[in-house]
Amino acid sequence: MPRFAPCDGWPGAVGRAEEGVPLSLQVLVISDNGLFADYLCELLTVAGHQATSVTDGRQSQQAIRLEKPDLLVVAVEQAKVAALAVEQRVHAPEGTRNIPVIVISECRRLEAELLHVFDFIPKPLDVKRLLDDVAAIAGRQAQAGRHLALSDRQYLVFSAYILSCTGLHFESRNRAALDRGLAKRMSALRIDSCTEYLAYLKRHGEDRHELQKLLQFLTVGETYFFRYPSHFDALKERLTARYAHSPEPIRIWSAGCSTGEEPYSIAISIMEALPDWQERDVKVIATDINNRSLKRAREGVYTPWSMRITGEHHQRRYFDQVGESFIIHDDVKRLVEFSHLNLSSPESAAVHPQLHGLDAIFCRNVLIYFSPEQAVSMVGSFAAALKPSGQLFLGHAETLLTRSPDLEIRRQDNSFYYVKSRLRTGASRAERSPAPPAARARTATTPPAQGTRPEPQPAPLPLPPWSPPVQAAGPAERLDAARRLYDAEEFDAAYELLETVTDCPEETGALILMGFILAGKGLFQEALDSCSRAIELNDLLPEAYFLRGVVLDANDRLAEAAQEYRKALLLDHDFIMPRYHMGRLHLRLGRVREAAREIRNSIRILARHDDNGTIPFSGGLTRAVCMVQLQNALAKVA
Repeated sequence: MPRFAPCDGWPGAVGRAEEGVPLSLQVLVISDNGLFADYLCELLTVAGHQATSVTDGRQSQQAIRLEKPDLLVVAVEQAKVAALAVEQRVHAPEGTRNIPVIVISECRRLEAELLHVFDFIPKPLDVKRLLDDVAAIAGRQAQAGRHLALSDRQYLVFSAYILSCTGLHFESRNRAALDRGLAKRMSALRIDSCTEYLAYLKRHGEDRHELQKLLQFLTVGETYFFRYPSHFDALKERLTARYAHSPEPIRIWSAGCSTGEEPYSIAISIMEALPDWQERDVKVIATDINNRSLKRAREGVYTPWSMRITGEHHQRRYFDQVGESFIIHDDVKRLVEFSHLNLSSPESAAVHPQLHGLDAIFCRNVLIYFSPEQAVSMVGSFAAALKPSGQLFLGHAETLLTRSPDLEIRRQDNSFYYVKSRLRTGASRAERSPAPPAARARTATTPPAQGTRPEPQPAPLPLPPWSPPVQAAGPAERLDAARRLYDAEEFDAAYELLETVTDCPEETGALILMGFILAGKGLFQEALDSCSRAIELNDLLPEAYFLRGVVLDANDRLAEAAQEYRKALLLDHDFIMPRYHMGRLHLRLGRVREAAREIRNSIRILARHDDNGTIPFSGGLTRAVCMVQLQNALAKVA
């Protein structure tokens, strides 16, 4: 006779129990330790469940097929089962990913790997936690596997909560990634309600590491060895010039190192720049918030995709190839030290005291995870941590993001980086103040303007190498293709395609996008020239004047920038982004009242529109999300 009872401490369980869902489960215990397996079976039987055990791992797959259990409890002895064997045991045979799994082990490092299990309970066993887990699973059998996409309100609530806990800022372009990450954790936990999962996340974010488990799905950045090769060329040139005849220690920080391709590329660059590197005091400090990524980085095993632009010379000299895997050499590994660190609160990290007097900092495509004021503050901290003439390398999409009186921009081939000035340059108090949070002034086809940032992209899909089509489509299709290439950071390919969009109505749009690409590379004059050509063809394009204003604003030509923003607004009074930029420009000049007025006007314009479409030149923000961001900005200046 099945039992019916509420599930203590689990939201919604009482309701499901009252609807008649039986709370008795068929449980299969898998353990190499026969005594512990018997103990678990007895606990579960007393609790009203039917439990059997398997102590020979070779029999576990057959037992799963025959018994068709409702739950697997896998007890892992640290000395007997390797991590990969655990993964295979938990998820084999095919189809067992639909069966909830509870893992019990003293090997805590497995928790970061087994993200699809219902719970990981460390030893010594917490019996109450185990029984509560089993009761929760029993109460959720009928609803398992269902997940509805986030509503606008839920998206805002989750992104705000993650921001408050970690400082990471997830905006509209990354909404789908946030939804996928939530779906994976909710599926593992057999939760089908976003409201229930948020309650679980708040309750068990720390004691069960739920927040860290969720972040594993949200902060995995796409990376590969020697991404942006010119950055590593610039690093080698500085190392050779400064340290060829100097025995000083060398310290370089890879901030947001992901799975290790970047810091190992830095280490290889050091080894090539300084042949006597073994006789020197060299350390690459690599940090990330994602513990699972750090584990993979320490292992140093990579797929061909990570090696896709790595030359044969580097592959032979610094890697061992085993089948399809590339294993980094130990002498490269020894130069890199991996540590967990949250850039929004670095002081709490054990590695923080080492982050000063640095020769270079790589923080590429990381600032996009943070709000504008946080990003500005971090750039200031980076500048303070660098030695005089030290280098700061950012992602290509972050060109106009940084504003620090201590940093000067430098070009290297088709890329850029920053160098810390030996003497602090003058800057007004208004210029040193961080910009307010706001809707970004960037479209899906434009680089961020000063004080803004692009949308986060924790895990972009791999893109095949691009080559121009032999017989391209029409100009409009080519312009759309160029915009997609720009979003994928394929700037050169996008520019090449845009050059084919000439002598047609779409030419002005191509010229404006080319201007943003040029500005993104620090080629400000060329960007202005491209903008001027567009205006010569059509002097009634508000977006052209907006682009000109963004470039002038980034070069501290504030009066001229204000004139361009006004021209854009004269042509299109309801153009939100130049109006917001005007507000931010007023704020930089200390004109708080005028700034608040422009933000209020933007809110009034948005309020007149009932649809929830994308706001032009906002980086993909919907009306609802843009409204919330503007209201938050107004709250800070009103």
